Amino acid sequence: MSSVENATVQQHLKIFPPDEVEILAHIIGVIRANRDAFVQHWSELCASLFGAHLGFPEQLFRERYVPYLRSAVLRLGSGDGASFWNFSGVLGEQLAAGGIPFSVFVAHLSLLQESCVSVLNEQGIEITRPMRLTIDRFTACCVSGAADGYYRTLNGSPHIAAIPAETAVISPSAMPPLEGLFHGMVGRSREMQRVFEQIRRLATASAPVLIAGETGTGKELIARAIHNEGPRRGGPFVAVNCAALPSELIESELFGYKRGAFSGAVADHVGLFRAASGGTLFLDEITEMSCELQAKLLRVVQERTVRPLGSVTEVPIDARIITSTNRDPQEILACRVLRSDLYYRLCVSMVMVPPLRERGDDVLLLVEHHLGRLNEHHGQTLSGVRSVTADAMREILSRFWPGNVRELFNALEDAFTTCAGLHIAPADLPLALNAAQPEDALADTETFAAGERALIERALNAAQGNKARAAQHLGISRKKLYAKLAKYALPILLLSQTITAAAPPPKRLSAPRRPPTHDRTIPAPRARVAVAS
Repeated sequence: MSSVENATVQQHLKIFPPDEVEILAHIIGVIRANRDAFVQHWSELCASLFGAHLGFPEQLFRERYVPYLRSAVLRLGSGDGASFWNFSGVLGEQLAAGGIPFSVFVAHLSLLQESCVSVLNEQGIEITRPMRLTIDRFTACCVSGAADGYYRTLNGSPHIAAIPAETAVISPSAMPPLEGLFHGMVGRSREMQRVFEQIRRLATASAPVLIAGETGTGKELIARAIHNEGPRRGGPFVAVNCAALPSELIESELFGYKRGAFSGAVADHVGLFRAASGGTLFLDEITEMSCELQAKLLRVVQERTVRPLGSVTEVPIDARIITSTNRDPQEILACRVLRSDLYYRLCVSMVMVPPLRERGDDVLLLVEHHLGRLNEHHGQTLSGVRSVTADAMREILSRFWPGNVRELFNALEDAFTTCAGLHIAPADLPLALNAAQPEDALADTETFAAGERALIERALNAAQGNKARAAQHLGISRKKLYAKLAKYALPILLLSQTITAAAPPPKRLSAPRRPPTHDRTIPAPRARVAVAS
């Protein structure tokens, strides 16, 4: 934050002394307790002034305007002037990028102030002079913070110009790409913006898509975004976890079955492929599917038909297929956990989801976004709005987060639940976040991959190269052992050891052969004649 911005923040903190912050926090508590009545009153006022479109494109209003305005209000209500200024500035930047005249935002805030007073009156709360003054000051601060971001964006990007009031309502397709919230996903980093843009392009087609990324990165959210952005949004979105269903049931669940096909089949079952007709079928963790089922899935993808169990006819399907995996795509082919012909049919287009450690400042947005959801969900049971201290935020930013966004959200929810006060400190974070071993203690520690490779080598040597016996000794299937051999390049090592250790077979011991005789005529033995004496 620059010195000018810091001075502005300090000025607004002086405008809001602690007693007025308490008044604002009390007003926010009343509004949140009567949220439905407040939203209805505000929507009616906006509709009467701007019409049904409320002066904003629907996507901008839902994903940018309301979340950032709510976050700014909550930050100022908790006394965090710096965060309030940041959220107000970002809100102004989004209004400028969307081509919304600033006068529309000022009018919205005026109606917001009127709705706030109306709800307070309906609850029988007397509007005192300090309370009225606090509401007016809050509105002025919001206008000032948003104006700073709004006009800074216009001055820094000359190609973006304000749209006149009569053309303020524009179609979502004509809007520039919006940063931040996108179909439930949060991200302003270049990596996530690239993913969002790729989703928009893929949504218009119907070809299969493979989503690859580490666990907890939001692969299913991306699949839902592709579905909701495309022409199949009116159809069903069916998600199935291939690793969760037993191998003997997944075939009947996917392809369906006829009545009497097996014991217990008392009625026809359409299957998930036909249930997703007109929509999207999402196959999560596709690499966990058995080889036999992969061969059948290959025909379904190629012919666009399924044959239910117990049926002799094939039924056409009309569902877009999206799959996901938490493995590296090259590893999928090298380890042969997925048939190469099936892989190339499912991977017409690929979306690579970046891990959280590569998304930069998106961690800050994710923390604010999830805390806002937690405060909204638990607002009736809390005495105030909970936030994260600067020290706790630094602690969060320093973590590696191998579980990515899912691990981050779980850690925040745990800290939110167990926090004694209204501010989450580093001590409130889960132990897994704070327990970090020193680097010198990990220096001599063998990696998991190296230990697994050594274990497989010992099992192969003990089994004298017999892979079936080695797999039985390790307690894994032969298929998984072959995958490990390909992963660690053990077949080459095993082959070289076999060639080196192999000795020429010993010569067979036998009596020396007689040299062949050329004359095969064997003379008859002379007959002895006994002479009688």
